[in-house]
Amino acid sequence: GCTKGGMAGLLSLFVVATSAIKLSNKISHSLHNYENAELKTLPEFYHDTKSLMHEFEKLQEDCPHMRLRKLESSDGVTLPVVDFDKGGRNKLKALFYFGEHARELISAESGLNFAEHLCLKHSTSVAVEKLLQNVRVRMIPVVNPSGKHLVHEGDWCHRTNAHNIDLNRNWDAHWEHNTNEQTNSGSKPFSESETQLLREDALSYKPDLFLTIHSGTLGLFTPWAYSSLGFSQTNATSLVETHQRIHKLFKAREHEHPSTSTRMKEMLTLLKKIDPKYCNCEAGAAGEELPYLSYGTSLDYMFDTAKVDYSFAFEIYDGRSNGGFKYSIEDRGYRSKHSCFAAVSQSVSDNPEECFAMFNPSQKLKYDQAVENWSTAYLDLLAGIVDIERKHGTL
Repeated sequence: GCTKGGMAGLLSLFVVATSAIKLSNKISHSLHNYENAELKTLPEFYHDTKSLMHEFEKLQEDCPHMRLRKLESSDGVTLPVVDFDKGGRNKLKALFYFGEHARELISAESGLNFAEHLCLKHSTSVAVEKLLQNVRVRMIPVVNPSGKHLVHEGDWCHRTNAHNIDLNRNWDAHWEHNTNEQTNSGSKPFSESETQLLREDALSYKPDLFLTIHSGTLGLFTPWAYSSLGFSQTNATSLVETHQRIHKLFKAREHEHPSTSTRMKEMLTLLKKIDPKYCNCEAGAAGEELPYLSYGTSLDYMFDTAKVDYSFAFEIYDGRSNGGFKYSIEDRGYRSKHSCFAAVSQSVSDNPEECFAMFNPSQKLKYDQAVENWSTAYLDLLAGIVDIERKHGTL
């Protein structure tokens, strides 16, 4: 999720990171184009953790391939786990995280809608039935329940967990100590019970695909968030520069498995295919596409340490844009480079209504459109990975 801060720092970075034309376009776009800045209570269609899990329980009654369970720590932290598996061997394993950052409520809401698709409750049922022959899906619908509770209690701008630690800076992946209010990384990697539980679950499950869902901007990202030596070519001005970037990348990562470059190219190719249909946004390596680097993220931990073949982070809602869940023609030139996932300085108001509307749709129609748009995007991502693995001969 996005962090608070002044526009001055953001604009100074953009002078370096983008062209003057892009900068002028960005300045001209209203950063307060919120759907509804007069909101006084959370819209009734948003679920706290208890009501959200009640919806999952109701869904399970008529979804035999769905199973609910919990991860529990010794100090009382409980994380819900939802598995979708129709049985069979030699299947890809996918892992989805929703709600790492508390105020990004639309993340978990999209997870609920995604679960409905996986339970064959939508028009995608035929395609999903086929997909589940090749894929097992696990989701953590609420990664940060203590922080989410604070949001539902009225602290609509709350990002971290109840200990004020940013769970998406607490992973042992190029971790750096950070005491910033919004991106506090904790005293050490895995200082928090939530990330400890998630680590043990992921290492046991051994997923082939990982996706974490955020909001506050729009973007489709691959590793690495901590390094600008990604594999994106969007900033290269010529073929020569592109090859120089690739050579620099491999020199820096020559210790890694040779398949890394292949997987990176496959991930980026897939995102470029998905992007026009669902996002119209930036798609590429997080550290390359964004003007900030992020340390200790789940995205990088899954790819580098857990050795997950395909690791992604999606940003699914930008309340400052006209499109909201997908950039529209009116948003042309705005294309937000200041990702919430990367925790770039933001002109986020302290006003809770504006804060809520930056990260989440406040009108039911836009909410419904957003969760449906992104649920089908998640399905397309899974289908794309299945196609890639078939080409590899693993399915």
